[in-house]
Amino acid sequence: MDRILVNKKMKSFKFKLKGKTSVIIDWANVHGWFDKLKWEVDEKKLFKYLRTYKQIKDIRFYFGVEKGNKKSEEFQKKIKKIGYTLITKEVKWVPVTIDKEYFKKSMSNLFREYGFGSKFFNEFFKRLKKDKNLKRRKCDFDVEITRDVLVNIDKFNSLILFSGDGDYKALAEYLLDNQKQVIIVHPFGSRGKEYNELLLRKVNKPYFCAVDKWLKPFLKKSPGR
Repeated sequence: MDRILVNKKMKSFKFKLKGKTSVIIDWANVHGWFDKLKWEVDEKKLFKYLRTYKQIKDIRFYFGVEKGNKKSEEFQKKIKKIGYTLITKEVKWVPVTIDKEYFKKSMSNLFREYGFGSKFFNEFFKRLKKDKNLKRRKCDFDVEITRDVLVNIDKFNSLILFSGDGDYKALAEYLLDNQKQVIIVHPFGSRGKEYNELLLRKVNKPYFCAVDKWLKPFLKKSPGR
């Protein structure tokens, strides 16, 4: 019986928004939720769900493009076609810095744990350092998101942020101090610890929404899509 009641409650879940609302989607962060959730957020379903709120006037989608990568470029077109306001820039591939003492020590301990001697490890590490293809994807939107929110601060009363990244804590705090409603959407257990300080506020606290608890029926991508 309890499970049925919970399901009914989930299917009728609605944010209680306080006037004009802006939505910020940090897609790299949202896409990375799969590791925790084991299911993907469907970008079409997300837009459709957000459009059910008459208070939502702006849905901004932040994600980088890999120039020359057909799949990446087609995804950008898809996002625009769905109806999002797309904010994008080119992805950078930066060299991975492995020549740090803590990293080397960690790897050395791991090799030792699996029975490899120091001579083997030193040779492996030497070759790894020479690998020119050892790079990581970099395309953060922290600055762009903060800029856009502050530039448009007089155009909304509420902000919904799809990202549990604690780097946005200062932005959320500023909005709360300016009497804005702030809703942070994130997977349960995957919220930056920086936000804990905001929970101690006596007034103007942020609202945290666990996507897996409340929004899964609306956002989960169907198999094969």
